[in-house]
Amino acid sequence: TTSGEGKTCIASNLAASIAFAGKKVVIVGLDIRKPRLAALFNLADTNKGISNFFTRTDDDYEYLETLIQKSDVSPNLDIIAAGPVPPNPAELLEKNNLVTAIEYLKKKYDYVLLDTAPIGVVSDTLTIGKVADVTLFVVRANYTLKGDIELVNNLVADKRLKNVNIILNGAKIESNSYSYKRYGSYGYGRRYGYGGYGCNYGYG
Repeated sequence: TTSGEGKTCIASNLAASIAFAGKKVVIVGLDIRKPRLAALFNLADTNKGISNFFTRTDDDYEYLETLIQKSDVSPNLDIIAAGPVPPNPAELLEKNNLVTAIEYLKKKYDYVLLDTAPIGVVSDTLTIGKVADVTLFVVRANYTLKGDIELVNNLVADKRLKNVNIILNGAKIESNSYSYKRYGSYGYGRRYGYGGYGCNYGYG
C-alpha cells in the first residue's frame, strides 16, 4: 500500500530462493519512480534498465537483452533494474513495450518477478498488474494500517489485480507491542540493504 512495507526486499529474496532451487529467474524493477533494486543488488550500472526499453520500439529485443544484468547471488538470477527515472512514468507503462518485454522474458526464464511501486500511492501497479499471473500484496506488521486492507478488498472485488495473495512481513510473534508508528511517505520511507539474503530496515 505504501513505502516501507518490504516489497523490494521480499521480491529480491523470493527471486534468490527460486534461483537457489535451480530455476532461471529474472527480477524486473518496475518501480520506475523511486527505484531501489539496483542499489539492493549493488549493480555496477544503475543507468540502464527497463525504463530505457520503454522509449524504444516494442520489438527491440536485442536492446532489451543489453539491459539484463547478472547478479552475484546466483548464476540463475538476472536483474533488469528500473533505469533512469522518466518524467512520464505512467505514460510509459501504458505503452505496449511493457507487454512485449514481459512476454519475451517469460520465454527466456522460468520465473519473471515484477517489483512495483506502492499501489496505494500511484496507479502504476494497476497497469503492471495486467501482465502478471499472480499478485503478492505485501503488508508489514505494526506498520501497514488496518484501514489499508480495505483497499485490497476493493481491488479483489473489482478484479483489478489477478490471483491476489497477501504476504505478512516483519511479524514478531514474541512481541506484544503495538505502538509502532508508520514514518514517512512514498519516497521518504525505509531503505533496504541486501546482505545474507536479508534486508535491513533503517530510517530514511
